Amino acid sequence: MRILSIVTHPASRPLPTQEEMDRMGVLISELVSEGSLVDVGGTWEGLLEMKIERRANDYSIVDGPFSEAKEVVGGYVLFDVADREAAIAFTRRFLDLAGDATCHLHEIIEKPPDGP
Repeated sequence: MRILSIVTHPASRPLPTQEEMDRMGVLISELVSEGSLVDVGGTWEGLLEMKIERRANDYSIVDGPFSEAKEVVGGYVLFDVADREAAIAFTRRFLDLAGDATCHLHEIIEKPPDGP
């Protein structure tokens, strides 16, 4: 099963140190080698951040950063595991290095089920 994990962390969290980034790089290489990590990416201050919303055929576009947010999106992880338990184990392993953060897991279907 493919899982998309949206990673959030407290807005007050400092940027990772070089040592933390190096340890995460080792984990990422290991997970890619074993075939469970499909893709990973992060966000940084100063990169594009906006919200686009559609309601009743009308669009609203709001540029960030969103200073009122108590948590910010730190990135995403797309991984492929066998089942729910493996998804939990994968996420715990990731968070052990990422530190205080939350991962919102969403199973991704690769092909929509056949309709009626």
